Amino acid sequence: MFSAEYIAGLASSLDIIGQMAALVLLGYLMTRRGWISSGTLSDLTRVLIDLVLPCTFILAMARAFTPEFFGSGAVLAAVSAGWVLAAWLFGAVWFRLFSSGHPSMDRSVTAMMMVSNSLYLPLPVMLAVTPVALHDRAVVFISMIAVPSIIANWTVGVALLSGTGPSARERLKLLLNAPILSLFAGILLSFVPGVREAALGEPGAFVPARALFSVMEYLGRILSPLAMIILGGMIASGRGAGRVRLRFSVPLIAVRLVLIPGAVYLLVTRINTGLPPLALTALLLAAAAPPATNHALIARRYNGEWELVSKLQMVVHAAALLTLPLWLSLGLGF
Repeated sequence: MFSAEYIAGLASSLDIIGQMAALVLLGYLMTRRGWISSGTLSDLTRVLIDLVLPCTFILAMARAFTPEFFGSGAVLAAVSAGWVLAAWLFGAVWFRLFSSGHPSMDRSVTAMMMVSNSLYLPLPVMLAVTPVALHDRAVVFISMIAVPSIIANWTVGVALLSGTGPSARERLKLLLNAPILSLFAGILLSFVPGVREAALGEPGAFVPARALFSVMEYLGRILSPLAMIILGGMIASGRGAGRVRLRFSVPLIAVRLVLIPGAVYLLVTRINTGLPPLALTALLLAAAAPPATNHALIARRYNGEWELVSKLQMVVHAAALLTLPLWLSLGLGF
């Protein structure tokens, strides 16, 4: 009934997701017991976004980016932008037909449908299932996929999640965030003579640059565990009174965890995109990821429905522990 490759891929993905789940549980328990406060969680999130991710992006781009990635990156970004737009349209139509009576809640769920956790969860999982020699290429592919989601999250997403939204100037500042800037900085650095050799630690490379890239590599190693611990802390801190209504959780789970990855899987298996298997696996994994973890932070910062968003994060991420291994096992078969 199932091929040996599928069974092997499923077993491997379950093992990886299990490791990720253990780290999420650790962050959850530490937060619930008060070892990690809400303020500390915000500080750790800032460290992850403004320091660890930029170091990871710059190092990966400096090591692996070549002009050939422009073609594959454009295809990956186009598919990613397509599901963002499709989810936005679905949410707008769905909640017009089946309104909850609370427009701000409907808009918040639509934002969560649009933007997946395209970095914090897919990236560590990709690094866990790929050989070390392919890690830099995997980071490049994930980064390209994440660009439309990051842009959508800090523009339309902020507007949908906000009660009192930021000004146009604040939105521009949010859009020019550290991950985006470091992504393009790394691409530019990849064309500077001597930078690639320093990033790869090759003998004869400029010593100060090589030392700087070594520090970036050390910081990049904490990406996976830190991202998962923060995710667990976010889920724990978002537990509020009351239940999440099915009118919100069911369409969100269906769109984010089933329909979008299903459509992407059909697309890449029916159409020759010209993408390498590693890029296809990254694309499917990003498509199958649950909503971005910073939705709750955005909603709380701008007086939105942050309690609803936090509780939905808990529900959808719990569901993703069941669906992600299935999609990953299919992706490993490309």
